Amino acid sequence: MSSDLISRRDLLFKAALSLAALNFGCSISKLAGDREGNTALIYATKYGATKDTAGWIRNGIDGEVDLLDIEDISFTRTAKGYGSFIVGSGVWIGGVHNKLLDFLTSQAEILDGKVIASFVVCGTDGSTESGKKRIDGYFNQFHAPLKTMPLLSEYFGGRIVVEKLTEEDREALIKFYRTFLKSELTSWDKTDPDKAGRFGNEAARLLLTSQTNAQ
Repeated sequence: MSSDLISRRDLLFKAALSLAALNFGCSISKLAGDREGNTALIYATKYGATKDTAGWIRNGIDGEVDLLDIEDISFTRTAKGYGSFIVGSGVWIGGVHNKLLDFLTSQAEILDGKVIASFVVCGTDGSTESGKKRIDGYFNQFHAPLKTMPLLSEYFGGRIVVEKLTEEDREALIKFYRTFLKSELTSWDKTDPDKAGRFGNEAARLLLTSQTNAQ
C-alpha cells in the first residue's frame, strides 16, 4: 500500500474523529481512548467551587493529569485505568459528596495505596480549634473507605452565590445559618487559586517521588 494512500486514510480517520468530537462535545484524545497521563484528579462539586479549585491544583502540578468529574466517570474503569489519584470533594450540610464516597468505597481494593492526595472545599475556617475539628471530621468521613491514608491532604475555602442556589438549598442554608451560625445567609467567596496552586506543586513532588520509586 502506498504511503500516499496511508496518509490519506489517516487524514480521513482524524477528520471523522474531529466531526464526532464536535457533535458530542468531547476531545479527539478522549474519543480515541488516549489519556494525557497516568494520574487522575477526581473532584465532586455542586455549584462549581470544587471544580475551580481542582483546576487550579492541576495547573500547579504542571504535568499530565486528567481532570475528571465524579459524575462523568465509570468507577471500575477509572480505578483500573490510572496509577495514582488525587481526590477532592466539596462539603455541603450533610458532609462530603456521597458519589465520591461511593467511588472510594466500591473501588477500595484497586485504589489501595494509589490515592496520594486529597482535599475538601468548604466554608469552614481552619484557623480556630472548632473549625479544625469540623475539617478533621470532613476528612475522617472522606478517608474512611481508604486502607492507606493519602500522604498529602488540605482544605480550601468554598463559595456561595445566593442567587445561584436552588430554592431547596437556599432554604436549607438559611435555616442552617440562623440556627447554628446565628446570622443571615449572604454570598461569599473564600476560594484561593494561589493556595490551590501550591498544593498542586506539593502533589507534583509526591508524584515524581512515587514514579521514581516505581522504576
